[in-house]
Amino acid sequence: MTGIKESSLRAWERRYGVVNPSRTEAGYRLYDDQAISALVAMRQLVDSGWAPAEAARSVRSGVVSRSVEGARARWQGREQPVPRAQLQRFLSAAASMDSAGIEASLDQAFALGSFEHVVESWLFPALEALGEGWARGEIDVAGEHAASHAVHRRLAAAYDAAGRHAKRSSVLVGLPPSSTHQLGALTFATALRRRGVSVLYLGADVPTSSWQAAVDRQGSDVAVLAVATAEDRANASAVAEHLLAHTPRVLVASGGSHGADLMPGVLSLAESISEAAVQLEQVLESARN
Repeated sequence: MTGIKESSLRAWERRYGVVNPSRTEAGYRLYDDQAISALVAMRQLVDSGWAPAEAARSVRSGVVSRSVEGARARWQGREQPVPRAQLQRFLSAAASMDSAGIEASLDQAFALGSFEHVVESWLFPALEALGEGWARGEIDVAGEHAASHAVHRRLAAAYDAAGRHAKRSSVLVGLPPSSTHQLGALTFATALRRRGVSVLYLGADVPTSSWQAAVDRQGSDVAVLAVATAEDRANASAVAEHLLAHTPRVLVASGGSHGADLMPGVLSLAESISEAAVQLEQVLESARN
């Protein structure tokens, strides 16, 4: 996001106090927009020739507040289309089973904007193109799996970094029985966590009885079923029907490319990951009020 190496991030935090990120119970640092913009301003000053200590003093003191505000504006305004060549680099790396190339293309893509913007404007189209390349025989299944697992690792790290490791999770997110296409669901769970919602991600192929067990033990307010394919709708409907009958206090919602209008009594979430996260957050806030 900032273009700064991890070693520099740690050094600037430890030596110069440019940022003071909070931490999750698991020890992950949490950087908000203010911290990101301050780091970008610091990097710009250092790149232009300032000594790190001097640049840090200026950022901390507010002398370069305009630079910080400008960095924030540039960071928050980078919601622009990801170059086609960036997608092609990812596909080429997958076709050649180039692990380093796959990771590098993901690094480059996620530096182009916010998490939500990158996954919707680049990652999902890239995964669709990856599947199409496999179907045409241009990408071997080994390359497709290597790229998909690299994406899964990246999303899992983002989910953990978003924090909110509470004993009680207000929202459960997972897939119905036999459903295994979980990247969209994990992305949505991460987007919710990034908005401060306490989420427990259940993963793929969750039996109906396990959905009920999770609701009972967590005391959750919402259960979100991710419906990735048309074939998943029947099992998702069965889970939703069971939860509605046995735990009527819980709001059941469905999302994903095939989650709309699942059945009466189930909230249909917006297809956009970011819009669905905002929608569910507003529902939770309304319920609290």
